[in-house]
Amino acid sequence: MNKKLKNLSALLLGFTLTVSWATSSFAAADTSWTTSSKLYEIRTWAGKAEWGHENGAANAATFFHPHSVVALPDGKLLVSDNGNHLLRTLTAEQVSAYAGLDLGEDDAGLPKGGLNDAILAQSAFELPSGLAIDVTGNIYVADTGNNAIRKITKDGKVTTLAGNGKIGSTDGIGSEASFDHPTDVAVDAKGNIYVADTLNHVIRKIATDGKVTTLTAASTRNVEYFPGAVEDAGDFLDGAISSAKFNEPSGVAVDAKGNLYVSDRGNQRIRYLDFASGQVTTVAGGGSYASQASYVEGDYVDGAAAAARFNAPEGLTVTADGTVVVADSLNHAIRLIKGGQVSTLAGVGSEYGQTDGVTGSAQFNHPTDVTVLADGRLAIADEYGNKIRVLQKYTKPATLPSKTINVLLNGKLVPSDVPAQMKSNYTFLPVRAVSEALQYKVTNNNATDEAFLTKGDTTYTIKSGSKTVIKTVNGVNTTVTLNAPAFIKQNRMFLPVRFFAEENNLDIQWDQSATTVVIRDKTF
Repeated sequence: MNKKLKNLSALLLGFTLTVSWATSSFAAADTSWTTSSKLYEIRTWAGKAEWGHENGAANAATFFHPHSVVALPDGKLLVSDNGNHLLRTLTAEQVSAYAGLDLGEDDAGLPKGGLNDAILAQSAFELPSGLAIDVTGNIYVADTGNNAIRKITKDGKVTTLAGNGKIGSTDGIGSEASFDHPTDVAVDAKGNIYVADTLNHVIRKIATDGKVTTLTAASTRNVEYFPGAVEDAGDFLDGAISSAKFNEPSGVAVDAKGNLYVSDRGNQRIRYLDFASGQVTTVAGGGSYASQASYVEGDYVDGAAAAARFNAPEGLTVTADGTVVVADSLNHAIRLIKGGQVSTLAGVGSEYGQTDGVTGSAQFNHPTDVTVLADGRLAIADEYGNKIRVLQKYTKPATLPSKTINVLLNGKLVPSDVPAQMKSNYTFLPVRAVSEALQYKVTNNNATDEAFLTKGDTTYTIKSGSKTVIKTVNGVNTTVTLNAPAFIKQNRMFLPVRFFAEENNLDIQWDQSATTVVIRDKTF
């Protein structure tokens, strides 16, 4: 494998497309996560930490570095299973084979790839990465290891659209053209295909007549990575498209105007090709090259787009409202670019892991692609986690009591003979109902207007009218200050919701549309 790939990541990674169809029967489209992700959570859709190529039930199936995802017209999600050299489909419950041959293992025990044009079951791929689909249902694959762009027609035939299996940078038609490890493709409404030609450091275009042209300038920068050892490297330059320079572009997405967003991985930036103006600009990210550095050093910073920082951004997509969603692979996070600001949608920035949970606590391991589904959920290719993850709204019961404030604990209604209360702009929860749901023993002293919560070696003493709670652990007292005083109503003690969140390390949110207090474990 090319040394430049190894410097940034073990395998080439890439992107997807913005078109998607429903993948299962869920609620109507809701992408409110583009403005606030507080009621959303990350769940594992399919895959396990260990790699494999087992089909079957989604909760038992395995992948090997799933790289890109795109929704198909029949409602299935198509996955490029990069390490297995396969394309596979995913429904709400099932993972199935789609295209590619199982060619056995090499001497290192890893799956073998190949190049073969044929019907789906007899085709072969080598490290398939980015996926795209056009308005008529044709699928395009950045077949990275084969240095080719493959096409899958609606009738299930796999052909090589451009490239010849050899590394090169030649323009032309079909096998006359050559690429160097392309990792992503996107297609516009007219049928033009854009290619992130990663190790050539350029953006290529395949017109509807099949002709491949190079849109941006090739890099002439060299770095001495070891005394006496020099290699080619990408470069950075904004400006006219024909003179703009990139460093390992790894993700491309077409917006509603037909212009192109690019994840410029080696430059730690998100760039934009405006075809009307003929200009390339930086949308977000920054940094400069250290002496003899192949790449701009990655970082993790939210905030104003110009000051925000990424670390090897990969796949990206554009939502209906123009928000750009980025799989920030080496920050192990999903980021948003909106209104000139960069924020973290999900993940614990710069920390990798496998944990599902609320958006700010869930962890990823090198996410490489994202796509918005028709129902509003976000599908995520978590490459080194060997999983397909999904961002979706919390689950609540089909019906809830009306005309009252409900309390849900991990999706289940907390029963109570008195409802939660709103007072002085704070939400108060009935102590007994919520505490017992959290497995505390609750006792009261009516003479002193006090309530006692006990779990293990910890006891809380709460007094009506006071903002101070006494916390006793193994006989040692400390105080917990409430943001509003406890009170008694209908012979029940009430506490502000923040107490339960902070003392139990829970995530607590308010769902205005359902007049419901949502209490969840942060990870699950």
